[in-house]
Amino acid sequence: VELESTTRTLLDAGHTVFIEVSPHPVLTLPVQQTVEAAESRAVVVGTLRRDEGGAERFLTSAAELHVSGARVDWQKVFAGHGAHRVELPTYAFQHERFWLDAPAGVGDVGSVGLGSLGHPLLGAVVSLASGGGVLLSGRLSLATHEWLADHAVHGVMLLPGTAFVELVVRAGDQVGCGRVEELVIEAPLIVPEKGGVHLQVEVGEADASGFREVSVYSREEADGEGAAWVRHAHGVLGSAVPGSETQ
Repeated sequence: VELESTTRTLLDAGHTVFIEVSPHPVLTLPVQQTVEAAESRAVVVGTLRRDEGGAERFLTSAAELHVSGARVDWQKVFAGHGAHRVELPTYAFQHERFWLDAPAGVGDVGSVGLGSLGHPLLGAVVSLASGGGVLLSGRLSLATHEWLADHAVHGVMLLPGTAFVELVVRAGDQVGCGRVEELVIEAPLIVPEKGGVHLQVEVGEADASGFREVSVYSREEADGEGAAWVRHAHGVLGSAVPGSETQ
């Protein structure tokens, strides 16, 4: 299919709006990731969703496009419904800024000794002082990752298996291991309806053959700092080039 290369070609050609026309969006996330990786600006939306296949969902998607700057032909949308334009209020709009001037570095992970990743699931990385391993961290919630609501099983929101693969692959890229040799999902990761969960992806030091162990952990933030971390997946990373060693 070559979705990534096709998306990059469209971005290079100046396209800034991507609409997935389907009964349920499955490509909006990888397209959005490609847009971010290309450091481009584009609007990525779907049309319908699972259990939301009516006109209301479709019009909501059209409104998302409209507020993002895309042109929607509202005359055709409202044709035959008696809709008409109305005058805006006549009072003057006064622009006044109330934002606080925060000191430089506040809110930046670099200010606390971490490296920024710019990944949709992982936000920071730090090299472990005890060896050649690294630790990647992030946070998941329905407020920041609405698409997780589409992966509910009997009303319980679960992180899909492909997301575990994405986490491990990103961790491998961080240490120069471009191949996932093995990955076992040991426990489901449940995303709460309120609040979020903290993520950690731990990559060990390379062995004599260049392989590294990798594990994915989570802890619900409502449980506090003293709560135990749960290991959800464990695997092995290796070099993408056969016979080469990871430095």
